Amino acid sequence: MDILPDGTLRPREVSEEIPLSFSRVLDADGRPCYVSLLFRVVIRNLSSWNHAERRLRGGILAEEMGLGKTVEMLSLICAHQRPDIINGSYPPTPAGLLESRATLIITPPSILKQWQQEIAIHAPGLRVKHYTGLKKSKVDDRELTHDLASYDIVLMTYKVLNTEIYYAEDPPDRPSRHAKQAPKRKSPLMQISWWRVCIDEAQMVESQSSKPARVARIIPRCNAWAMTGTPLRKDIEDIYGLLSFLHYEPFCLSASIWKRVCTYPPVFKSMIRKIALRHNKEIVSRELRLPKQKRVVITIPFTAVEEQHYDQLFQQMCEECDLDRSGTPKSFEWDAQLIQPQTRAVIAKMRSWLSRLRQACLQPKVDTATARTLGSNGPLRSVADVLAVMIDQNETKIRTEERTLLISQIRRGQIMENALRPRESLEIWKDAARRSGLIVKGCRNQLDEELKRRAELAKESVAKNEVNGDDNEEDEGSGDDESENELLNRLGVLRHRLRTALEIEHMCEFFMANAYYQIKTDPEITEPDSDSFRELEKQEENGYEVAKLIRREMLADTIQMVNGQINRLKVKVQKDGVYHVPTMSTALHSVGIESRRLLDQVEDFCDAMKPHTDTFNKWLDHMAQLLLQALVDEEEGSELKGDEYESSTKHQDEMYVYMEGLRVMFARHFAAITGQVNNLITHEVGVAMERAKMGEGPAPELYISLINKCEELKLPRGQLSLRGLVNELRNLVVSLERQEIQGSSRARAEQLIVKDILREVSKLFSVQSKAIPPLEKQMELFRSVMNKRLEYYRQLQQISDTVAPYDEDRKGKPLNGEDFVTKLEAEKEIDSKLSSLKAKHRYLLHLRDESGTDENTRVCIICDSTFDIGVLTICGHKFCKDCIRHWWRQSQSCPVCKSRLKMRDFHEITYKPQEIVAQEENAPNSEPGNPQKNPIYSDISSKVLEEIQKIDLPRSYGTKIDTLCRHLLWLRQHDPGAKSIVFSQNKSFLVTLSHVFYWFKIGHSSIDDPSGIERFKEDHTTECFLLHAKAHASGLNLVNATHVFLCEPLINTAIELQAIARVHRIGQHQDTTVWMYLVANTVEESIYQISVARRLAHIARRREENLKKREHSVSSSFISESYLDLDGNGHAESNGTSHNPLMSLRHLDENTLESANSHELEDVTPGNLFSGPGAEGEKVRDSDVWQCLFSNQKRNGTLSNEVADAETMGDVENDVRRVLRATAAEARQLNVQMP
Repeated sequence: MDILPDGTLRPREVSEEIPLSFSRVLDADGRPCYVSLLFRVVIRNLSSWNHAERRLRGGILAEEMGLGKTVEMLSLICAHQRPDIINGSYPPTPAGLLESRATLIITPPSILKQWQQEIAIHAPGLRVKHYTGLKKSKVDDRELTHDLASYDIVLMTYKVLNTEIYYAEDPPDRPSRHAKQAPKRKSPLMQISWWRVCIDEAQMVESQSSKPARVARIIPRCNAWAMTGTPLRKDIEDIYGLLSFLHYEPFCLSASIWKRVCTYPPVFKSMIRKIALRHNKEIVSRELRLPKQKRVVITIPFTAVEEQHYDQLFQQMCEECDLDRSGTPKSFEWDAQLIQPQTRAVIAKMRSWLSRLRQACLQPKVDTATARTLGSNGPLRSVADVLAVMIDQNETKIRTEERTLLISQIRRGQIMENALRPRESLEIWKDAARRSGLIVKGCRNQLDEELKRRAELAKESVAKNEVNGDDNEEDEGSGDDESENELLNRLGVLRHRLRTALEIEHMCEFFMANAYYQIKTDPEITEPDSDSFRELEKQEENGYEVAKLIRREMLADTIQMVNGQINRLKVKVQKDGVYHVPTMSTALHSVGIESRRLLDQVEDFCDAMKPHTDTFNKWLDHMAQLLLQALVDEEEGSELKGDEYESSTKHQDEMYVYMEGLRVMFARHFAAITGQVNNLITHEVGVAMERAKMGEGPAPELYISLINKCEELKLPRGQLSLRGLVNELRNLVVSLERQEIQGSSRARAEQLIVKDILREVSKLFSVQSKAIPPLEKQMELFRSVMNKRLEYYRQLQQISDTVAPYDEDRKGKPLNGEDFVTKLEAEKEIDSKLSSLKAKHRYLLHLRDESGTDENTRVCIICDSTFDIGVLTICGHKFCKDCIRHWWRQSQSCPVCKSRLKMRDFHEITYKPQEIVAQEENAPNSEPGNPQKNPIYSDISSKVLEEIQKIDLPRSYGTKIDTLCRHLLWLRQHDPGAKSIVFSQNKSFLVTLSHVFYWFKIGHSSIDDPSGIERFKEDHTTECFLLHAKAHASGLNLVNATHVFLCEPLINTAIELQAIARVHRIGQHQDTTVWMYLVANTVEESIYQISVARRLAHIARRREENLKKREHSVSSSFISESYLDLDGNGHAESNGTSHNPLMSLRHLDENTLESANSHELEDVTPGNLFSGPGAEGEKVRDSDVWQCLFSNQKRNGTLSNEVADAETMGDVENDVRRVLRATAAEARQLNVQMP
């Protein structure tokens, strides 16, 4: 159809053009024929090909997002309705189908309500039906079909279309042995000849194999339309799914044909022009007048805590990727533009770290790794909570490095010991003992403080409960549980730190005692029986005693548990003795004929069980003795010699093997009584015997002996269990009773005998059965005591391993100098790292305590004046930056405590309040004399920022979240009723944001809420709508919002524009504002600069083309040179050249910007914008990863860097001054004013 100027429709005249891909040629006889290289055919008659192309009714409506595809389709529905008589251009309606004037519209669930609203606004006269599927229909199928056919528009979702597959396709015709049941239900979609089928967001049916695509292809229709703003998701082959839906033959007949089409650009171009309609905002700019959109970027600084957290992550990234902070490889070279296989692993790491750094810019808990530390399922953490975790993590690193340093120092002492130089080793160990003693003292103090704090919190909780009563127990129970768990975890960490420190102190004390012994026993050093000999002997004994006390403290908890179990066993044995298995015997005699056989079996059973019972009881007694023995190293006067575990191995192996033997004996005894065989024990014994025969496992010979003994004592094959004997006797009684009834006198007499035997055997069974539970309970007690003892010895062995000899092969040989020097150099590196960690720890503590400081605490002791930017030393003193720099050049010590200071012992601090900077889109009428830096974003009033920052919040959850919340609260005051969209690429951040909004009483809904869209549109208390990048929000109309908050910059502009297009589209009647948040001096700035630079490049390229058209060409080299005039932020800077085409970028109008956005959209593939399944965020190209991480990195102006520069400044300063003087003299001669 063609639309005329007056709005009426006219059937399009049939064109006699040659079909696509065909060309007219002459054959050898001069007759015309047609050749298609695409289809590989040569024909004379084109009628069939022309007919195939003429059958196409519909096309692809691919307008850019926000240009009103919905309104265009509604206009088409109203203007082009089904005529009463269809002309021959349409194929005849298949028999059995109900002709309808209805248009079937298939849409994503998220915009179904939007379609209903748009129809009500623009075409209220159309009758609309929402089809929910055949499965949910409660009416007759025929009635449902006629009902749908009577409407003008039928709406349904892809989810319903997915379920209709089971009622749309005919089942395969297979032979069956049974009569067919009732015919299968048929979807009404397949029983109606629809006038038009329209699929909105048609990219969802690009897959040929998906269920929605299969159903959509076979729905009967006269016209078909595919609506999508992004017809290509990955590449041009995606259009094949749309052609299949449109039935555009012959191009959709097979995938191989379509692939060939893709290799014929002219054919492809002509085909798309024929079937697709697409405009962008640039094309319709003169016709379309959207309200003004203002774009503002708000650059916010990190808080000191967040900055430390981010810097820590950045440093970890550099170390893991083997890069320095400027992004230069330390040990290899690579080019991010030409990625080699050996660098792909590095790129993958960098991409992962880029994601983490971007998440850290949002909020520390959003970072997945940090979230695990903070507790991803726990309550939302404030900045103070994050700081506490950072302090704890840093302290853990300090303790780890201290342990590594002291162990290395102890090993150096052992190297000296091997070289028979005990005096030197003693001095090394003494120094290590002094250091370890300080660490132990600090750990003890921390643990004591935590225990006191916990006691105070417990008192406060009791007092609070007494005041509040039980009303708040349910509300606060979960929070109390969280706090209790955190306290327990904290106590566990502190106890572990103390134990680790005690382990090092124990090593020092033990080796020092060894050294005293070696010095004492060396006659060349110490004379026997002299005063020095006795003094050394006393020091040796004291050393071993101190080491023993340390061991007891380290094993205190374990010893307490073991002794508790041993005492429990001891009390039981002393009170009741070891529980024994009752013996089995009978004193029965039988003269009966039938009872004699069973009585013999009972006597055989008792005889067989007697040695079994005796052995079982004997093993129980022996096991009790083994378990009640005192622990090694717990006896008075015992000393740890390094072989304690070896001395107790026999004892522990014997105990373990006897326990296994008792398990087997118990299983055999249980089987003998009840007849129930434990097959698991049988299998385990078989496996263990195989290992024991190969000499493996504990005490293999003893194990084989005990198991063989168990086999000897096993009941003979064919012997009934005691329960089996009872059952046999009962059966005999029943048989004799039956014989007695039949009149047998013998049976009556023998019945009395058998009943006596049954009574005695039942008593025996009852006694043995009652003995099993206490016996089993005693076995469990034995096992528990044994496990506790084994755990004690395991820990004791760990301690013993720490004091084992080092490199015994070198004993008595000359000093191993290489190993000694290696360890000494490693200690220097660790010491340097420790200094940095302690300086950082001091700074973190300073941040924690900073809130309570006043101006008097910021007085520099050197110049006696306050300061805004200062330096904190590792010893905890603060000075202004200039003073300490000059002081350190003269005296490398602390002015207060005189501690020796190195460059790494300084940490810069600031009391200067950090400012938020905002940039707004430059108006076209800006004064030329005051150009803005950024053509897309530039300055706005600082008064607004001050008002936003003055809004108080009860808690702080991070700079970005706090500023965003303040901004929304400010809008509530200054723009009442305004609604906002909050967009982020990270869904997890929006979850966090939702919790914060709840606490700050900011009404909101989310794209993931079932009724989130309706609430945002209809509920006046819902102020903002949370939208994430993977929400499939294409086509969503949210023109009731006037503000869009982009929580982070995006390198893929297409994702950003998807969010903006929700409000900046046809139907919007108010000015809109886009607020982009980014954190200064982070990867976010780099990403923002790349995004802006790309759009500026599109604009520059277009203006260059326009200049060429005007015959004012600018050479490409000049353009490149001018593009380099963009400053580090991607903004054009004035350099006094009026002929630079980029200079006019400062005066961008909205059409130019929309043009740049459109070009950026055309350059990307929507399917490649996001990370893979399970990952959050956008996909960053390999060539962009390095730029995102390091392009914005500037030299850190810390005092240590300045001091390092000062060391070489003296040599360079004179040369610099000489050059400056010469330059100034030349300038004066040229009468040029120097800057």
